[in-house]
Amino acid sequence: MTRGRHPVRALEKADAIAKPRGIVQYYERGPGMLADFSITIPACHAPVKIKRMRYIRCTLQWLEREAHAEIAGLKMFPSSREISRELWICSPEYAWRFFRVCDTGLVELGRDGMPLLQKSPVPRPGAVTPETRPGAVSPPAPGDTTTP
Repeated sequence: MTRGRHPVRALEKADAIAKPRGIVQYYERGPGMLADFSITIPACHAPVKIKRMRYIRCTLQWLEREAHAEIAGLKMFPSSREISRELWICSPEYAWRFFRVCDTGLVELGRDGMPLLQKSPVPRPGAVTPETRPGAVSPPAPGDTTTP
């Protein structure tokens, strides 16, 4: 059960973000409401719950604790490739962060609904590094006795 007023201004601001992604359908407000609205495109249906928070710069673990009720409600929707259960959090100044609720945790999304790349010290497959840059001289393989 959520506390506080219904986020009317946050819904107005979210409308400008949601409409470019597809058809937006708002749900009637009432007890047991699992989502505030949904975004539908031919390939995906995304029920969205908005949560106003004082601090949006937080870790995923902290957010999972603070938004436990909202996440549990979104998990009532089935999980599949075609359904993206989303939690949108906003600050008092209406700065936004977007998350997909997966079975194993949260994944941060961009405004377009696509997952954000995680900053990782391990290079992604196919990423250009100093060793894989075209024209770079690679070090000899172990046991290689040939010399250039």
